[in-house]
This record gives sequence, C-alpha cells and structure tokens, in this order.
Amino acid sequence: MKNFIKQNWSKISLVLLVGLLIFSFTNKGNISTKEVKKSFIKNDVSSAIQITCTYPQVLNANYLNDEISHNIPQPETNPIIFTFSKLDDPKVGQLSYIDSTRSITNVPIYKITNDSEKLVYLDGTGENYLSTHTIYKNVGVSTYTKTVSILGIPSGTLAIGSCVGY
Repeated sequence: MKNFIKQNWSKISLVLLVGLLIFSFTNKGNISTKEVKKSFIKNDVSSAIQITCTYPQVLNANYLNDEISHNIPQPETNPIIFTFSKLDDPKVGQLSYIDSTRSITNVPIYKITNDSEKLVYLDGTGENYLSTHTIYKNVGVSTYTKTVSILGIPSGTLAIGSCVGY
C-alpha cells in the first residue's frame, strides 16, 4: 500500500484537489447555520491499553481563490475510526485508522502530553499534513484536527468523537 501511495502521490493529490474544487464551488452562496447533536454517555478510558475513537461528523475549512470557506458536510456514512495502541510507550505510539476509503492505515504517532486528564498525540511531519489527537481520558471523548496543504492550498478538518478502551 505504501509503495502504491508513493508511486501515485501526484495522481492522488490531483484527484483530491479536483474533489476539493468541486466541493468548494458547489457550496457557494449556501449561508446557513447547521447544528448536529448526538447524545453521549461518558466512558472512562484512563486505564486502557488500547483506545478506539469514532468520528461520525467532521467540520472543514478551506482557502481557495482568495476565499475562506467553512463547511459542515453530511454525517459520514463510514465514520472515521482511530485505534491508538502502544499507549505505555513514553514517546511513540501506534495509530491504526479506517477512513472513508475503508482501508486500514498504520502510522507512528508522537506523544506530546500524558497526564491524568488527557493524552495528546501528533502524526505527520508538517510537510504535507499535521494531525493532533487529544483523548480526554475521564470522559472518553477525543478531538481530532488535521491541517493539509495540497499544491499550496490550505485546508483544515476538526472532529470530536467518542472513545472506548480495551
């Protein structure tokens, strides 16, 4: 899979850019406020050795053609699922995730904070993307942010999800 991505990076980037452009142009003029609520039950994951978080809804912000747009797309039909493992390692953990393509990807993540309240990881080099993952241990809630720059076009994603520990 990694070789496929390396060999086809430019094609993948072009497809993502075209999709972003189409999405951006189809949402012009649609100015409305939308709120999506979902009930949640606290789930303490502070003693887990592995944590899985699910993100059913994401928020997007993009800059393109001298405009900044903020979007709330429809809820994901295939939610983003992150599994954090190697939590006991003081510096590097393992992130396995399933996104809308339904493929499983494994990447190293770097621990920034681990205290009684939260666990914070970073993944990515910042060259093409940088993601932060903050897991609030006592309630089982996680925030996920991702900043991306494809061909110099900045984009950001934010999601809040629920987590379970194993």
